Amino acid sequence: MNFFKRAFISIKRSIGKTLLLFLLIIVLGSVISGAISANQATETTERHLRNSMLPVAMIEFDWAFHEIMEEEGIRVSWVLPPDYIREVGALPYVSYFDFAAETGLFGRDLEPYEPEMDDDMWGGGMWVDPTFGPQFRLRGVHDPAVFDIQAGLIELVEGRVFNDIEVNNLTNVALISQNFAEVNNLRVGSTFSLRNAIIDWGRLHDEQEEDGRWQDPTEDHVFADESYDLEVIGIFRPLVNPDTGNQWDDHHIIQEFENRIYTSNVFVEMVNRFANEAHRELHPEWFEEMDDEEDEMFYRNTFILNDPADLRAFQDAANEIIPEQFMVVVQDNAFQDVEAALTSIGQLTATILWVAVGAALLILTLLIMLFLRDRRREIGIYLALGEKRGKITTQIIMEIMLVAFAGIVIALFIGNLIAGNMSETMLMNDLAARAQAADPNMWVWDPFAWAGFTNEVDVDSIIESYRVALTPMTVLMFFGVGLGTTFLATVIPIFYVTRLNPKKIML
Repeated sequence: MNFFKRAFISIKRSIGKTLLLFLLIIVLGSVISGAISANQATETTERHLRNSMLPVAMIEFDWAFHEIMEEEGIRVSWVLPPDYIREVGALPYVSYFDFAAETGLFGRDLEPYEPEMDDDMWGGGMWVDPTFGPQFRLRGVHDPAVFDIQAGLIELVEGRVFNDIEVNNLTNVALISQNFAEVNNLRVGSTFSLRNAIIDWGRLHDEQEEDGRWQDPTEDHVFADESYDLEVIGIFRPLVNPDTGNQWDDHHIIQEFENRIYTSNVFVEMVNRFANEAHRELHPEWFEEMDDEEDEMFYRNTFILNDPADLRAFQDAANEIIPEQFMVVVQDNAFQDVEAALTSIGQLTATILWVAVGAALLILTLLIMLFLRDRRREIGIYLALGEKRGKITTQIIMEIMLVAFAGIVIALFIGNLIAGNMSETMLMNDLAARAQAADPNMWVWDPFAWAGFTNEVDVDSIIESYRVALTPMTVLMFFGVGLGTTFLATVIPIFYVTRLNPKKIML
């Protein structure tokens, strides 16, 4: 009789021991299966959420570093020169980038577009100066194709974008929003006027102190001014849908986009340079610590990466390029609590997995050792009859592995079912606890939200993404770990028993 037949006969003959081993493998295997399934689910969910994010990064001034330098009496510039931005933009992680000079100009003959407000909102409208009218934000562009169009924040509905000549030279052309155009009866080819009025706020403050009452600035308080006529070459529609958790902030983000005027960086730099020169003359004390040639021209920068997985690598590479008073921030603030919750569950399931594997190895080794002790005489007879140790070892391994395979198949489904219910509940409770621990009254500045970038990471979307499923990877990992643990737990006692002398076994 060959050892294959002996293995099947042995399984049937020792039905009690076989059933005990079968049940034990189901219990231990269910724990291992649940841990692997939950761990794979956390990794899959985290990867899915990250891949759904638009990988956005910015370089910002590090105010914590600034405070340290101030204490040491060292002055650092808070303006990042464009050369650094271009060098960071040349990194292989970057898909496209832009830097924008910004300014504000008065439009006495223009009306701002006011988005609809909820009935319970107050103070949401754009402030309009009685003398100078509303002040509109101008945003310069470095890329003729307009970064915000490429990033999906706005879409061109009429006209065209800039060309290289208009971006690299001083030209008075602009893009405006569709609603702003309708409110002011503007279209492609229309022109509108804006005014750069430098107000002597110090004089106004002195007059208020003297009169003892608040008053708005008038034409008498204008220290210097310029007016510009801009031609509309394109009309866009905002696509932003802010969800900062603050209704007031959401309204003002939409309001800013609707009334934003895109033009070239060269034009905005010209406007800001006029203002800087006027302020140097008006308030020379503000510029005492600055060189005469120092150009405090601020640029907002934004980088879109090729892959969300590159965010950390990009952050490290860019930090090596930029001056130490700046830092790279990435848009994963909304993901941090989710990542922490998923990491917590991932670490817990990994710990459970290692403990379960260790416990299974120990328990199965001891149990199989006891089984083999009862079969010493049987093994001794085989050896005395000249059977090779390798065939005896193979027979015993077959017996145990066949039982283990059947138990592991059942444990796979039981563990997956338990893990699905328990881990999802744990994740929801963890997210709820973190949300409860957060201060609802704490206002947090999020530069990405105000730039129009939002990552919708809410509990519902997380739970929808979190699925404990029997993926091919999960099944392969479980069978590898389960059968591998059982095999190792079998080989150890077999090696001990089969090394014994047949005469000693028979005595």
